[in-house]
Amino acid sequence: MKVIDNFLPKDQFNKIKTVMESDNFPWYWNDYSTYVVSDVSQFVHGFLSKGKIHSGFFKLFTESDLFTKLNTNQLIRCKANLNYPTKTNIIGAYHTDFCKEECKDVTTSILYINSNNGGTCFEDGTKVDSVSNRVVTFDCSIIHAPVSCTDKSRRIVVNFNYLENKK
Repeated sequence: MKVIDNFLPKDQFNKIKTVMESDNFPWYWNDYSTYVVSDVSQFVHGFLSKGKIHSGFFKLFTESDLFTKLNTNQLIRCKANLNYPTKTNIIGAYHTDFCKEECKDVTTSILYINSNNGGTCFEDGTKVDSVSNRVVTFDCSIIHAPVSCTDKSRRIVVNFNYLENKK
């Protein structure tokens, strides 16, 4: 697992953040935060899945250095999650983004859009805090869970699943 703060240049990140936090950015209700049934609901925005672009907002990332910095060869999925605040920090369902067979050679990166007291917990007990413009990168097969926030009006992340360029 690798955590990088100030991942994108400030101007590039602020453009992404401003658009995603605006009242013009479309969010869609999802009853569950993962394919594992839990009682944590969220809003989502699908940018790309199975290599197909589903949102004109995808250009926010292609117009930045994000995919170069992630060393992306082939993007499999790109999805934003918005979790509303809870009275206490709730750990969602532990999961992988794909089934075990689909995780082979896939890397997951999470870009935190806003700072809050939520984050991402990993099965080994590690917690990565939600810090604006932070990226955590890990093997897709690593089990993780979202953590809701209590101190802000929302927790926003963008999840990228991809194949890396071979070195």
